[in-house]
Amino acid sequence: MMQEYYVSFVGIWALLILIVIEAIISIGASRTQKRYVPGKTNSDLGPESFVFRSDRAFKNSLENIIPFLGAALISILLTMDPIRLSRLIIIYVLARYIYTAIYYSVATRKNPSLRSLFFSVGFIVTIIMLVDIGRHLFN
Repeated sequence: MMQEYYVSFVGIWALLILIVIEAIISIGASRTQKRYVPGKTNSDLGPESFVFRSDRAFKNSLENIIPFLGAALISILLTMDPIRLSRLIIIYVLARYIYTAIYYSVATRKNPSLRSLFFSVGFIVTIIMLVDIGRHLFN
């Protein structure tokens, strides 16, 4: 089973690496605040601040990894189609990397923004995985 899901495991690993990198960047950026309080971002900051953007990108990843990671692991445990699953995981991971890069580099209050597109891709992948699991369980 391990070999069949190798690409999926690499994708999950790459996602976890991204979140650790986001945490490091967010922590480093927050320490540049004039009124630095560990674990707290100044509420006066907005999208024009990298401190704000790095914090939000990290928190958004934390919010979204739970359903994705749950779906990925359940799919593996249910021995669902490893090729389909690996494709979905790679799409999700690429979307999250692009989302983060855009969030870091584009300061905008516009919503939806370009980063919304890549958030949506990841969110849709998670929904597809959950639907696949439901079909598998209830058929």
